[in-house]
Amino acid sequence: MDDTGAKRGRAGDRSESPAGSDGGSGATSTETAISHRAKAIARGLVRTERAPAGSKLDHGLLRLECFAGGFYWISLDGSRLLRGAKLLEAEELQPKFCDAMERAGR
Repeated sequence: MDDTGAKRGRAGDRSESPAGSDGGSGATSTETAISHRAKAIARGLVRTERAPAGSKLDHGLLRLECFAGGFYWISLDGSRLLRGAKLLEAEELQPKFCDAMERAGR
């Protein structure tokens, strides 16, 4: 009886851990869509204290709150970084700044 309980516990752990790490089937497709560069840029913005931790997916872009006001908008492939209160009003930041944030986030 102890063995079957232990086996059930182990099997339950195995089945829960992938779901817990993926956050469900919707998060899995989102996770794979976000490039390593985009994630590194987001980490760089946090590490350099330009944005608090915690990004959200909004309008097909990663959105991080900016400490100076507004938001940072990162394309999922990491090719563009914009800053502004609203996506339609956001201005694209210089590519060298994107590269620097990527390096800071690695």
